[in-house]
Amino acid sequence: MDQWDFKKWRKKLRINQVEAGDMLGLSRAAVQCWESEIRPVPRAVELACKELLRRWKQGPQFGPVILFYADAPMPHTDSLAGNDLALRCEPYPNNESALARILRLRETTTLSMPLIVENDGTVIWSGPELLQECEARKSAPRERSKVKG
Repeated sequence: MDQWDFKKWRKKLRINQVEAGDMLGLSRAAVQCWESEIRPVPRAVELACKELLRRWKQGPQFGPVILFYADAPMPHTDSLAGNDLALRCEPYPNNESALARILRLRETTTLSMPLIVENDGTVIWSGPELLQECEARKSAPRERSKVKG
């Protein structure tokens, strides 16, 4: 990650240098050093930025997104012959509508391998995260568990 990538990350999240430093547990001065190329962005900071961006993308209004899921368990590789596995792909305007669909599907279907991805294929919600979010929403239906963001 170079200075421009770091600035793009910050602008995408709509945060200033102080907020970026706070999110990363560092000072504004560290952020300024990276953005002015006094020091290179450390690899650990680059990885933290990627994770913070992914979590930001889990916000309810982020989109458009694509929901992928199988409506049957994945068969073992030695027993693939004769088994039909349908991978479903459904576009949604945002995370909230995709999550609502998953909640409806879980009432009648055994979901296997659910994912929510961006149009470029970048994973926003992995299967375990989605199922954990569904459980949180199910256990607090009136409070409507907030999507990370």
